[in-house]
Amino acid sequence: MISPLPVPLLSPNTNEVPLRSRRRSGLFLSLVALVVLVGTAEAIKIATVAALAKSTEISQVRKGLAWDPNNPELHYRLSLLYGYSFGQLSLAEWVREARRATDLSPYKFAYWLNLASACESIGDSACAEQALQRALALSPMKPLVWWTAGNYFLRTDRPEAALQYFKHLLELSPDYAGPTFRLGLRAWADPKVIFENVLAGGKDPRLALAFADFMSANNDFETAHQAWTQVASRGSPFPFVSIQPYLERLLSRGRYQEAWGVWQDLERMQIIKTPSGAEEGNLVFNGGFEQPPLQAGFDWRSPPAPYVSVDFADPSAYQGAHCLRVDFTVGQNAEFEPVYQVLPVAPNRAYMLMAYVRTKDITSDSGPRLRVLDPACPSCLNASTETMVGTTPWHLVTLKFSAGIQTQAVRLSVWRPRSRTFPMEITGSFWLDGVSIRALGLVGKESGFMKTH
Repeated sequence: MISPLPVPLLSPNTNEVPLRSRRRSGLFLSLVALVVLVGTAEAIKIATVAALAKSTEISQVRKGLAWDPNNPELHYRLSLLYGYSFGQLSLAEWVREARRATDLSPYKFAYWLNLASACESIGDSACAEQALQRALALSPMKPLVWWTAGNYFLRTDRPEAALQYFKHLLELSPDYAGPTFRLGLRAWADPKVIFENVLAGGKDPRLALAFADFMSANNDFETAHQAWTQVASRGSPFPFVSIQPYLERLLSRGRYQEAWGVWQDLERMQIIKTPSGAEEGNLVFNGGFEQPPLQAGFDWRSPPAPYVSVDFADPSAYQGAHCLRVDFTVGQNAEFEPVYQVLPVAPNRAYMLMAYVRTKDITSDSGPRLRVLDPACPSCLNASTETMVGTTPWHLVTLKFSAGIQTQAVRLSVWRPRSRTFPMEITGSFWLDGVSIRALGLVGKESGFMKTH
């Protein structure tokens, strides 16, 4: 008979093991809870301080400093608030807090710009200039730093130094062109100072173009033209959008000869692409619609209009690859001028307009036609071809007209006047291709010539 295995006696300390484990677990959980509470408190503190750093109340920012006395952002914020207080006592606090911010965080350019302003407010030029130079050293690619430095030297009556800072600013960021030009005109009154000291010799032609537009907006077209002449003589490439504001201003002010000179320079510089198949002597630009219009200058334009659809690249051309198509989509008895082009002419001369057109399902008795108008004097010249109605195949239309003794440009357009008889509302489609205007000769006594460049 096999004896049963002996049963071990329980030790008197057997129950102590689980008790100790529970105590350790409790201690661990208490430590975790403490860490969570400390972390939560710290997170609350950080969030509170961050909120107070954005406050506009000095007392609130000081409350944040009571929580976190070595927070540079709080000192920076407090210095700004003292700077805005405009009190003599607050100027000293402005400087003190600004210095404290740079001491705690010496690598933020904004802190140094603030210190420069604070020092300037109390007449400490050495401190102000040191702070500016520190900001420039930290952030040499920040336009704001150069703008601030230029303004400082201008305020402290050192215009030559200011001009150099503004010159570097515009080379760094052409977006500051407008503010710099406005400030410069107030400071020097003579635009040539800006042009010769800030823009002359610059590598970016867009700055001179912005200056030309700025001066033309201020009715100084002579200085604007000088800026453009410099750009044109260098021949450096630039996008058309850079010259467009100046060109459009010339046209809107009726300075057609100047605008035409700029346009010819742009063609010579190949900023504007001459359309393929362009014919010698044709004053209409892109008359075959072989390239998308610029919607500016002496090219075609199509201002937005309800109930009319315009397509400059319709494939069903009379000649070439493209033509213009105009669809009157919803029946309306309204005046429409969906497409037009301004083009230069010489005064007191006769011209011949020729174009190929076709129509489909034009419902109104007042259909589309081509019109030539003197934009400066509509009563001096306002002529149009016969109206086109119904459905017609491609056919040639012509119009002979004469420019007045003061006429420098005409507006050529697709035009539909309001109808006065039934059927009034217009729908249908109109096509246009091969548009040309050519000079025929003088009308009576010669009174002037179109300037060319």
